[in-house]
Amino acid sequence: MKAVFHLDMDSTSLLELCLANVTNFLNDVPEAEVAVLANGYAVKLFVRAANPKLEDRMRELSERGVKFFVCNNALTLHGIKREDVFDFCEVVPAGVTKLVELQNEGYAYIKP
Repeated sequence: MKAVFHLDMDSTSLLELCLANVTNFLNDVPEAEVAVLANGYAVKLFVRAANPKLEDRMRELSERGVKFFVCNNALTLHGIKREDVFDFCEVVPAGVTKLVELQNEGYAYIKP
């Protein structure tokens, strides 16, 4: 099974819900391939200085194989440098393009 969780709003509570959903899914289906994709305002949630309290939870999920993708277009729009994003995140040129690629690879779309 494969799933991509899509975040586009700058909302810590939505990120917390997303991380809980991802954890529950992996606990139920340990072999699942999981991605979290952030674009739009949600890229702000993946800036180290802005959101250190959730870094450990995200890092643990990353170590369990969860891929975190952050949109470079949105980073540029919001004046965020790549080096300010958590190191376990992969910056992709366009979040919407990555989202379509993942869906074409069989990832189910989930919007927490």
